[in-house]
Amino acid sequence: MALKVEILAIAMLLMALAADAQSGVFDLTKYNPKADIAEALLAAWKEACASTTPSKVLIPAGEYLMGPAELLGPCKAPIELQVEGTVKAPPEPKGESWVTFQQIDGFTLSGKGTFNGQGHIAWGNNNCHQNPACKKFPINLRFNFVSNAMIKDVTTEESKTFHVNVLGCKNITFQNFKVVAPAESPNTDGIHIGRSEGVYIVDSPIGTGDDCISIGDGAKEIHITGVTCGPGHGISIGSLGKYDNEEPVIGIFVKNCTLRNTDNGVRIKSWPAMKGGLASDIHFEDIIIDNVSNPVIVDQEYCPWNQCSLKEPSKVKLSKISFKNIRGTSNTPVAVKIVCSSGIPCEEVDLADINLTYSGNQGPAKSECKNAKIKVTGTLNPPEQGEMVLKVEILATAILLLALTSHAQNGVFDLTKYNPKADIAEALLAAWKEACASTTPSKVLIPAGEYLMGPAELLGPCKAPIELQVEGTVKAPPEPKGESWVTFQQIDGFTLSGKGTFNGQGHIAWGNNNCHQNPACKKFPINLRFNFVSNAMIKDVTTEESKTFHVNVLGCKNITFQNFKVVAPAESPNTDGIHIGRSEGVYIVDSPIGTGDDCISIGDGAKEIHITGVTCGPGHGISIGSLGKYDNEEPVIGIFVKNCTLRNTDNGVRIKSWPAMKGGLASDIHFEDIIIDNVSNPVIVDQEYCPWNQCSLKEPSKVKLSKISFKNIRGTSNTPVAVKIVCSSGIPCEEVDLADINLTYSGNQGPAKSECKNAKIKVTGTLNPPGC
Repeated sequence: MALKVEILAIAMLLMALAADAQSGVFDLTKYNPKADIAEALLAAWKEACASTTPSKVLIPAGEYLMGPAELLGPCKAPIELQVEGTVKAPPEPKGESWVTFQQIDGFTLSGKGTFNGQGHIAWGNNNCHQNPACKKFPINLRFNFVSNAMIKDVTTEESKTFHVNVLGCKNITFQNFKVVAPAESPNTDGIHIGRSEGVYIVDSPIGTGDDCISIGDGAKEIHITGVTCGPGHGISIGSLGKYDNEEPVIGIFVKNCTLRNTDNGVRIKSWPAMKGGLASDIHFEDIIIDNVSNPVIVDQEYCPWNQCSLKEPSKVKLSKISFKNIRGTSNTPVAVKIVCSSGIPCEEVDLADINLTYSGNQGPAKSECKNAKIKVTGTLNPPEQGEMVLKVEILATAILLLALTSHAQNGVFDLTKYNPKADIAEALLAAWKEACASTTPSKVLIPAGEYLMGPAELLGPCKAPIELQVEGTVKAPPEPKGESWVTFQQIDGFTLSGKGTFNGQGHIAWGNNNCHQNPACKKFPINLRFNFVSNAMIKDVTTEESKTFHVNVLGCKNITFQNFKVVAPAESPNTDGIHIGRSEGVYIVDSPIGTGDDCISIGDGAKEIHITGVTCGPGHGISIGSLGKYDNEEPVIGIFVKNCTLRNTDNGVRIKSWPAMKGGLASDIHFEDIIIDNVSNPVIVDQEYCPWNQCSLKEPSKVKLSKISFKNIRGTSNTPVAVKIVCSSGIPCEEVDLADINLTYSGNQGPAKSECKNAKIKVTGTLNPPGC
C-alpha cells in the first residue's frame, strides 16, 4: 500500500507559522520602520530587553535595508531575535561592524532569514589579507561578551569582510548556521573565534573566500561537529604568534566534518620570528577530504605576502595534537605536512588512520614532517618523507588535567569547605545556595574523590549564571527512595561540567524494577532531572547505573549535552539514557550512550531536537515515542538525528506509537548518515507498538505521522526485516522519504527485506533490501 509520491514544498507555510504573533513578541513592523529599519529595530529591542519575562523581537518575511545596529544588553530576561526576512547592509562600507550583539546573557538568534552584507560591491577594495594597514570593512555579525546563546538556522552572506566575529563569549552554539560567499571574496572568514570559551558549531554549511572557521588566541573548549566547509581555506587554528600578550588556545575539537574543494584542510598556523604563544589539546577526527589542497597541515612558517622573516623560528609552543581517521582525496602531492618550529618543536602529535590519495601529475603523494615528536598509529597514507621526526609514545595526562581543572578560582564554592558529612547532600545544598545568590557567575565544585549523597534539589532562579563542576564519583543510596535523585530546576544559564560520575547504584534495584511491564509499578529515582532549565550546557560528566531513566529533560529550552556519557548494562530495565519531553532546542552532541532501554527517547511536546555524533549501544536505539498513550499529548516537531552510530542494539532509529488509544502528531523528523552495526530492526516505524500486551490492536493508532526521512543509512542488520514502515491504517503516514539505504543481513532466517504498509513513500537512490 506504499505510494511513491513527491514531497510537497512547505517552506513558506513553516515560515508563516513561525512568524505568528505570540505573547512577548515585539514585531519590527509595529515600530514604523523607515527605508532603513535600524531605528525601528533598536526601538523594538529596547522594549524587549526591558521586559522582565522572556521576549522576542521579530523581523518578518520581506526584504529590508538596514544600517549599522548595536543590540546591547544586559537584558532583564532571556531575549530572542527571530529573523524571517532578508536584511541588507548599505552598499558602501562604513565602520568595522554592521550588526553587533553585546553584553547579553541568555540570547537566541533564530529564523530562516538572511543577513546580506552586499560585499560584492566592496571586495575589489578589500586588501586586508595583503596589507595590515588596510582600511577595515564592516563585519556582518559581531558577538561581543555574549553568554548562554543559541544561533540557529539563520544565514549570513556576502559579508564585506569576516562574516562572524565571536569575542569574549561563553557557552554559545551555532546550529544549522549558514555562511555563503564565493571563493574569490577576500578576507571573508566564516566564523572567527577569539578569547571565548564553550563555543559549539554544529551541522553548519560554510562556504566563503577565507577560513571557514578560524580560531584565534584565548579560545578554549571549542567544539566543531558536522560542519561542511567549501569553498574556503579550511578549518584553522591561528594564525598565532603575531601580537603581544596572546592568550593560550586550549581544547579544540573538530569532528565529523567534510571539507570539499578548499585551499586547505584542517590546519594550525603560526608566524615565525614574532611573538610567543601556546596551543594545546587540539584534535581533528573523522574528517572527510574531497579534492582539498594541503589536507592536513601544521605550518609554523606561516608568512603570507612576505609580511615576516623566516630567519627566526616561531615562538608558539604546540603540543597534544591529534589527527585521526582523516580520509579522502588531496589536490596536492603533499597530503600531510607537519612543519613545526625548530626553536620549540611540536610535542605529542598523534597521526592515526589517515588515508589520503593524490592522482595528479606532480609526483607521488607524500607526508612531510619536521621538528615534531610524532606518534603514528594505524594507517598513514601517504607515508612520511620527513626529517627530524621522533615517534614517541604520548604521555598519559589525565591526572594532570584533572588536577588543573580542580584548582580553586575566584567565585568557586568548594563543597569540602562546607563540612560535608557521610551524606554530602546538605553540604552541596549549602554551597549551591550561596553560589546561586551571587550576582556574578559562580561555580560549585565537587572535587575528586568518592561521595555518598541522598536526594538533592538544586533550585533556581539564580542571580547570575551558575556551574556545577563534578570531578569526583557521587553515589546514590543503595535503596530506592522517591522518583528523583538529583534535580536541577528553574535555572537560566547553567553549566554541569567535569570528569566526574553520578552513580545511581542501580544494580541493587534492577531486579525489582518492572515498570517496563507494569504501568502501576513502584517508581524508582531518576539519576538526573532537568526541569525548566534554559540556556544550559551539560558536558563531559558521566551518569551510570541509574535505577530507572538516567536523565529526564522536561520543560527545558536551549540545553546542550556535549560528550555526555551514559553507562549501564543491556539487562538494566527501563534505564533510558536521555528522555526528552515538552522541551525545545535540545542538542545532544558527540555522546556515547550504552544502557538497557532507549539510548535517547523523545516524548510529546519535543521541538527542535538535534542529535549528532551519538554512539548508541547497548540499548534499544534512538526513538521518537512511544506516542499516543496519554490525553492531551503535544505535537513532536523538528527532530534531526545525524552522523550517529548504533551498535548491537535491539532497535535502530525508530518512531513508535500505541494503537487504539489517544491522538497526537509527529512531523518533520529526519534520520541521516547513520551507521548500523549488528542491529535488530535498523529502520522502524511502528504504529502497532504494544509491549507486554498492554493495549489492543483492534483499532489503529490515532497519531498522525508526516514529513519523515531516512537517508544514507548503512551497515548490518541482525534481523531479516531491515526496514519496517508500519503506519496506522486509520491515519496513514504521509511524505515518508527513503533514500540511499544499504543494509545487509547474513543470518539464517531468509533473505533480507523491507516491509511497508499504510504509508505514502518516496524512494530515491538505493533501497537495499528492496520491498517498499
